Amino acid sequence: MAYQVYFQTLGCKVNSYETAAIAKLLAEEGFEETRSCEDADVYVINTCAVTGEADRKSRQMIRRAKRLAPHAIVVAMGCHTQMCRDEEGADIVVGTDDRPALIPLLKEKMKLLDRADSTEDLDAGTRFFEYGSVNYQENTRAIVKIEDGCNNFCTYCIIPYSRGRVRSRSREAILSEIRDMAGKGYREFVITGIHLCSFEKELGRDSMALGELLEEVASIDGVERIRLGSLEPSCMTPELIGVLKGIPQICPHFHLSLQSGSDTVLKRMNRKYDTDLFRRVAADLRSAFPNVSLTTDMICGFPGETDAEHQESCAFAEEIGFTHIHVFPFSPREGTRAWDMEGKIDGAVKAERTAELRGISDKMESARAEEFPGKKAEVLLERRLEDGTWEGYCREYIRVIVSSDRELQAGSIVEVNIREVRGFSIAGTVASC
Repeated sequence: MAYQVYFQTLGCKVNSYETAAIAKLLAEEGFEETRSCEDADVYVINTCAVTGEADRKSRQMIRRAKRLAPHAIVVAMGCHTQMCRDEEGADIVVGTDDRPALIPLLKEKMKLLDRADSTEDLDAGTRFFEYGSVNYQENTRAIVKIEDGCNNFCTYCIIPYSRGRVRSRSREAILSEIRDMAGKGYREFVITGIHLCSFEKELGRDSMALGELLEEVASIDGVERIRLGSLEPSCMTPELIGVLKGIPQICPHFHLSLQSGSDTVLKRMNRKYDTDLFRRVAADLRSAFPNVSLTTDMICGFPGETDAEHQESCAFAEEIGFTHIHVFPFSPREGTRAWDMEGKIDGAVKAERTAELRGISDKMESARAEEFPGKKAEVLLERRLEDGTWEGYCREYIRVIVSSDRELQAGSIVEVNIREVRGFSIAGTVASC
């Protein structure tokens, strides 16, 4: 009988992709995935360390695993364990730079492999660890990881320490995976990485390497949509935006990581741009993609942030006109430069500023939805709802509720006449053929 393995993933899309990749490798070794943690022989937690709260939750989930599955081998992997190798409660701990050791260590633990055979190449911290084609999907989208690591060392961020320096996946492997996924019927591909615009930076390339890759992706039969993960504003040159404009499959939705709309705060964060550059990038994208959606991340209560700096941030967010902002209160992370910075902001003040910025985000999101009634939208259908309507997302990454008097199918792309706004979503009917 095959061993049962249960997976729990914290954090970002890259972590979800990597969990799916490990699941694939374990399946090749005869393990079967289970949805019931109580039945698991192996319990894998893929941890996160992006904030102090993520660290706390990772530790909590590792301890909880032993209670939920007392007879299982508990495996802790990922960003948190890269920084904390002595996690109590885990039987096997690997980080981000020694993932190749996971399977031999697990086999050894289960007495399926002799100790002499458990030594593997642990040099993954200096190269991209290739999983092959990964059957990971987010609803009807295929997620494809092309890069790992970051060289930026923002003062609040642990990622360069937990994931290491930039290293890129080979183009051949990327294109092979996308061909495989397209052959299986996927039509939208989300290109992701830890620092996406740094693709092939270790080879001396600039962000145009990403543009070249996307042109190759677009040439693959079956690729109808290409959506990009988080992008660094400093990498979004006019040349790269020009390349993106020339690729019909590129979705007019870009997630530009802002963090703060105050130049003085950006400087303390060690971000590699200022608001003038961000403003230029937003304008260039709006010129290239007239109906573009811009989303972002912003942090409230960074050490030393004054009321005036917070208000600068709020005003800048409104000026740009984001479709949505992921707003986070600053969470200090030990091991980063911000951990020791003076001027810590009181929790109540952080909560108040976070609520204010989220209110601005809600207002802009509603205003963006109001632009769609009376227009057509191309919608990738994801799932059928209980009332018989369908849910999906348009190219601009707005949630759409779709009605039709004919049979629809998940994964199909339909043209929808938008009739109304429902909260932050829009709704309409399938256009007549």
